[in-house]
Amino acid sequence: MTNERGGIGKTTLTCHIAWHLAEQGKRVVVLDLDKQCHSAGMLKAEFEQIGPVQSILDFAPVEEPPALACFKNTRQVVELTTDGPQQGQHIAAYVRAIRAGLAKHYDYCVIDTAPAWDGRNLMALIASDYVAVPLDPDKTARQSLNEISQSISLANKVRGEGNETRFGIVFNRVQTTSEVSKMLMERIGQALPANVVPHTIPHREHMREAALLEIPVWRLAKDTRRSAPVLREVVSYIVDQAEREAA
Repeated sequence: MTNERGGIGKTTLTCHIAWHLAEQGKRVVVLDLDKQCHSAGMLKAEFEQIGPVQSILDFAPVEEPPALACFKNTRQVVELTTDGPQQGQHIAAYVRAIRAGLAKHYDYCVIDTAPAWDGRNLMALIASDYVAVPLDPDKTARQSLNEISQSISLANKVRGEGNETRFGIVFNRVQTTSEVSKMLMERIGQALPANVVPHTIPHREHMREAALLEIPVWRLAKDTRRSAPVLREVVSYIVDQAEREAA
């Protein structure tokens, strides 16, 4: 999940993907690379209703890693080996730790990145099978896309030709009555037809309420028929694309 601007919905989408997968009984680890660790904080309470949750740094080497885990250390990564976790791996070992280590214990790794550009974000782009880019179709959209394109291009240089990062733009907080938003989405769709997720997330108060309560929007104690189904569609699409790229 990436966008170098803040307040764009990365954390909300990250958490809903994690909740969606956890409810299906999948083993999920979330890497929260934002120094403020919003994803890790938002997920903890709800995840604990599904199963035991702990940081992947907190269990003993002889123990099996928890089925649901949050990782919020933004300066180091943990390498999970056959002998158990070894703390202290620096950023240089980040990609190897995610691709080789975490894959031994988890079905899915969901990464929330910081609203800035740094080495950790680059490593996340390199390591990911699929990158989701939440984008608010407002006047900052074009600049955001330019920044993201440069970042993905740099990641692709590292990955090498024929192994480029696949990404999907998720139009988020869409004002359905805004002609400007419609025009921007149409232009971006024409320029990047293969990179636009075919479901948009409308601006709904339900999203904000769910985030404040730290629960998925489909668990709000009110009618969410205008919010929950479309979010499920977006989440399912992202998961399907990631699975296809990983296959």
